[in-house]
Amino acid sequence: MTLGYKGFFIPEDDDWYPANLTDFGFWMDFYIGDDRGSDAFTVLVCTPSWFSRERGAEVASGRNVIFMPIFDRKILDDFLREKCAGESGKSTETTMLKIDGIGEWEYRYRS
Repeated sequence: MTLGYKGFFIPEDDDWYPANLTDFGFWMDFYIGDDRGSDAFTVLVCTPSWFSRERGAEVASGRNVIFMPIFDRKILDDFLREKCAGESGKSTETTMLKIDGIGEWEYRYRS
């Protein structure tokens, strides 16, 4: 089953930008689905410097984190579109699990 990228949502507003475009960290959701609906994936989007300062004392895998050197909505949208394009599996669940890791799938606990 092939599903498509449906966009992302930053829980601020449609025109939100971080105060500092080169030093930021925020959580957001992006969506994958078809004409019947979509599922959410949650991801931390940040600069490497922010991550180092905020989480540098921790051991981290980088799972469900997108690093950007500078914030740009179009570049972020293009990145997610490219990463999620063409992912398919025998079922919706197997397709979603292929995308899990870019962001955490809201229903990962079911698998």
